[in-house]
Amino acid sequence: TGRKKKSISIEEKIDIISAVESGKKKADVAAKYGIKKNSLSSILKNKDKVLEAFESLGFDPKRKRLRTAFHTDLEEALMKWYRIAQCLNVPVNGPMLRLKANDFAQKLGHGDFKCSNGWLDRFKSRYGLALRAQPAGAAPTAAVDALTLWYQNVLPYYLNDYQPKNVFNVKETGLLYQMLPNNTFSFKGETCSVGKLSQKRITVVVGTNMDGSEKLPLLIIGKNRSPRCFKDVKSLPVDYEANDMAWMTPEVFEQWVRKLDGRFQAQQRRVVIFVDPLLAHSEVKNLKAVELVFFPPDASSCIAMKQGIIRSLKVKYRHCLIKRFVDCVVDNKEFMLTLLDAVEMLHLCWRKVAPETIVKSYKEAGFKLETEESDNNDAEFESDFDLIAYALAAGVEFPEGLSLEECEALDEGLATCGVPTSNERMFQSAEESTSDKAGTFVDDEGDDEGDGSLAAEQLLPSKNEALSALDTLRRFLRSQDVNDSLHNSLADLEDFI
Repeated sequence: TGRKKKSISIEEKIDIISAVESGKKKADVAAKYGIKKNSLSSILKNKDKVLEAFESLGFDPKRKRLRTAFHTDLEEALMKWYRIAQCLNVPVNGPMLRLKANDFAQKLGHGDFKCSNGWLDRFKSRYGLALRAQPAGAAPTAAVDALTLWYQNVLPYYLNDYQPKNVFNVKETGLLYQMLPNNTFSFKGETCSVGKLSQKRITVVVGTNMDGSEKLPLLIIGKNRSPRCFKDVKSLPVDYEANDMAWMTPEVFEQWVRKLDGRFQAQQRRVVIFVDPLLAHSEVKNLKAVELVFFPPDASSCIAMKQGIIRSLKVKYRHCLIKRFVDCVVDNKEFMLTLLDAVEMLHLCWRKVAPETIVKSYKEAGFKLETEESDNNDAEFESDFDLIAYALAAGVEFPEGLSLEECEALDEGLATCGVPTSNERMFQSAEESTSDKAGTFVDDEGDDEGDGSLAAEQLLPSKNEALSALDTLRRFLRSQDVNDSLHNSLADLEDFI
């Protein structure tokens, strides 16, 4: 019978390579480790692979062979999940690994894969894993400790994998888009009926990247899929969805994420999107360009983003809303605000949210950029004085002590998904009980299609009327000191018309 071939570990192969490179004779080295000369030659021939395996965390140095995995993407995903579980002090056992392996295989499209005991043993051997059960009676890690560990270990793991321009965060906020501040204005000493409490609500979903260089198109969720004001509208500057509660739902979330996935895939980018762990934020499978990561519960990022990016957007929107109301008073016109008007106002306000505000919000949420940013990031907020002075000149008096920041908080209690909060139920009750005669605010979302006043206001302009308006804009630009880009934009519009 032939002599059994001796197997040696990667660690021993490293010693062999070092011995030969230090000048020792190959015959002496082969004799010392009990291997044939052709085996020694094979080790030296594969020196680069041996060194790479030794330096990589993917191999146990005690392993004998360098056989690699067939489903490398699956193993990479499983190891990433395992490391995160370690960071959060979550005990992992064999059955848990097997379950996650099968889950990842399904998501990655490996329909022929099934995690057997043999595959699991080989996986653990390849990565040097020693799974230990949590001792009986061991106290679970406190939630606050898990949260700290997530920010110290898990978040940096993703920030190292993605450039700041490819790190995104998405947040929802409720908006009472017709509500004027403090329910009523004072107009020449008397209450203005047009300032009534309006409960028309939408959910606004905002998303930006970490360095403030890119804002995702707003996703706006209303209650009516085809409100009257959308008649003949074929394109919007935002994404629009609708359901009975104007809330984020798992279906809306998945559809939107898949649309973003297609957008980034077309740009040949890989991005990570951080989202809150809400019931409406379902896990989306088989994404090509987007990696979804869920914040741990009670993450500070929720507060930081709302106080920064969302606050900035809402302050700007309330500023535009109040100015629109005062403009109507000045021109002696009826105050009308449709959902379409609100959508276009939100789009314009979203464009004005400054990159500095975005970067500061990420920084306060625990996302650290390598370069230090200036702390003077509040200059973008609208001026209360200018707006109030304009209103007073028109005879409209603000409630005493009112600020735009207080306006922004008027709808802070609105839910965006799940079970309604107590504030949400209060808003719904008020909406149901508010009488139409309480004011002259024109509503376009009701089921009554008999109101022809809105349709009369919303007649589509003809091509000649559009060109005439464009000519008016051109004459106005000639009187202003502007750069060429605006004139070029007008030329593009004219070509389109």
